[in-house]
Amino acid sequence: MLLPCLKLLSRGKLTVLLFHKVPARLDPMVRAEFDLAAFERLLASITKLFRIIPLVEASRALRAGNLPGRAACITFDGGYADWLHGVIPVLEKYAVHATFFIASGQLAGRPMWSERTLHAVRSAPAELQDIALSDAASPRVDFGSLDAKTEALIRLDRFLKFQNPKRREELLQELEGLAGTTLGDVPHMSVADLRAIHAKGFDIGGHSVDLPILTRCSVEQARHEIGACKDHLESLIGARVAAFSYPNGLPTEDFNEEHVKLVEQCGYEVAVTSHRGTANEQSSVFQIPRHTPTGNAGPRWEFQLARSLIEPHRQIAVPEDGLRRVLMVAFHFPPQAGSSGVLRTLNFVKHLPSGQWSPVVLTASSSAYEEQRNDLISSVPPNTPILRALALDAARHLSIAKKYPGVLALPDRWSTWWFAAVFKGLKAVRQYRPAVIWSTYPISSAHMIAATISRLTGLPWVADFRDPMVSASSPAPGMQRQVMTWLEARVLHRAAACVFTTERAAKEYARRYPLEAHKCKVIANGYDETVFAGVTPARSGLERRTLFMLHSGLIYPRDRDPSTFFAAVQGLIDDGSLDREHLQIRFRAPKHGAEVSDSAAKHGLSDVVEISPPIPYDEAIAEMLGADLLLVFQGSNFNAQIPAKVYEYLRAQSPLLAVLDPAGDTAGQLRPFDGVFLGDMASSDDIRRALLQWLAIRKLHGGGIPPRSLDSVRVFSREAQAERLCEMLNAHASPATNEAAERIA
Repeated sequence: MLLPCLKLLSRGKLTVLLFHKVPARLDPMVRAEFDLAAFERLLASITKLFRIIPLVEASRALRAGNLPGRAACITFDGGYADWLHGVIPVLEKYAVHATFFIASGQLAGRPMWSERTLHAVRSAPAELQDIALSDAASPRVDFGSLDAKTEALIRLDRFLKFQNPKRREELLQELEGLAGTTLGDVPHMSVADLRAIHAKGFDIGGHSVDLPILTRCSVEQARHEIGACKDHLESLIGARVAAFSYPNGLPTEDFNEEHVKLVEQCGYEVAVTSHRGTANEQSSVFQIPRHTPTGNAGPRWEFQLARSLIEPHRQIAVPEDGLRRVLMVAFHFPPQAGSSGVLRTLNFVKHLPSGQWSPVVLTASSSAYEEQRNDLISSVPPNTPILRALALDAARHLSIAKKYPGVLALPDRWSTWWFAAVFKGLKAVRQYRPAVIWSTYPISSAHMIAATISRLTGLPWVADFRDPMVSASSPAPGMQRQVMTWLEARVLHRAAACVFTTERAAKEYARRYPLEAHKCKVIANGYDETVFAGVTPARSGLERRTLFMLHSGLIYPRDRDPSTFFAAVQGLIDDGSLDREHLQIRFRAPKHGAEVSDSAAKHGLSDVVEISPPIPYDEAIAEMLGADLLLVFQGSNFNAQIPAKVYEYLRAQSPLLAVLDPAGDTAGQLRPFDGVFLGDMASSDDIRRALLQWLAIRKLHGGGIPPRSLDSVRVFSREAQAERLCEMLNAHASPATNEAAERIA
């Protein structure tokens, strides 16, 4: 009856369902539980209404703005011995994923306190009448009948739940002494059960060590309960534990803002509460609400769910960090995939807080991106506001038979996001009071948006060009070039500072616009040290004796053309310098894979050249670390640019072959480093020479090349580049943030 309404109400929301113990038969002493048959009936209804996805995946999709329609997650709290042979087979029958939040203390021999209480009350002799534990607040209970025991269990649970951990343990031992029970008698989940559940593909989450109410703990006790649980579970299952469930889970009463911060500090990615409601894009991923179905009758579930879908959930407001705000306008931001530009903005967002700047990100709706991946969204600090403005791609959303008027792509295909982005940007100025605006190219409409917001609010604006907007060969002559030339001049005139990634580009713009030359600054691209931490080299099953050459990222058929490289490789195979049987050249996510394959085929290299699909960023880093030779291609049209991947290559410490114009900035940047071999893109003979040099040094060192010094590379860390941006923001920030907000109030 309510099904159509529920489908409508669930749009754009994440529903998370919470269960605890699901016994084969209802326990007469625990009246609120489902039995297994009722759970299966409910699950059958849930799968008709919702698309069930893993909790961590759902939390990332929430932040990325690409949550699937009618998304839901299933979670279980506690840790019960009968899960493995009860709910797990039912979940498998319906092919449904779930996350199991485990109190880790039971895996070290301390069953959950609630199970100890239940076992003691059930086992207590009937002659125990009108007793109380040795605490003035203890309820008086008796155990003379089943009804009396049921009432005693309710009252003791309510009393013991809110004791601090030490006092609760003392009272539990007293109760067990009266009942004549021991820890060994209490049913609990075993390590084998835990591992079996995880091996079946279900996620394991943390639920603290011994289930205290965190607000009744000291800060250090709470840190231990949250962090030690994670460490213990990870050591047992050999995998990351990314999710946490607050014990009892009611905001304010059971946990507060201090505990939200602790969960983040301990390395969790998402946390769930027990407060009824649903999550949306504005929800904190560390306070995702959950709905707990109750009762053993079907129609009630639909009404309960409807109430949960319309009820606003309660969140604890985490205090402001006290840092100055910067409004960052960037089209390329997770979940966008396929552009290294994502990493520049992402890493500024990650590292600016260490320089006392707190970012507010204004970006495009996820529908604007042809390629999407949510793996990088977890790198965004969880308290960073992400505002997504509706963006339409002229080529995909506004075309007929794949054709559209050229004016719709001025200055770029996504210029429609200007309208919503300016509106959201002005709203952000009122709400967050930024002291400066920052925007980044190569989607030039981002600069248009920042320019408009800056003009309307009076806030200073730093324009991150990265690479030149207009060069000798791009854009081609016509309206596009005219618009880009006009926009370039407008940005140079209006912005307080203009940032480029190379000295050559900055000098070129200073030459073009001599009156604005003082604004032209350089902040190079770089690598993020944190992504290399703990990553081990990967070779995707290749034998150790196989020479593994890797190009990671985009290939442009004209300006990053590997054909002369292929000619050099073919020549070395022909003269025996390279062994075809033990050679693998991989192009990871080149986008123009068909063109690369065709070029390889023309040079007789189809059997050694592999076109591989995109992989998560951490796996791409591991692959770089495992390569014998990293490849970069950079034609002369890009002489004023340095590919962002170059800095990751340098940090990876693997040997690097750069096929490029020796006069370009990339060559100049790489030339001082050890383990780098330069070959002229215009000459297969010169590339052959560089490859032979690499092979000779490799042979000299017994099959490897000593890694380059990390000290020489650290100047290009993203942390160092963020420090430079902080200095720039400090120099241009407006002290009149309230006045800027009042101008548009």
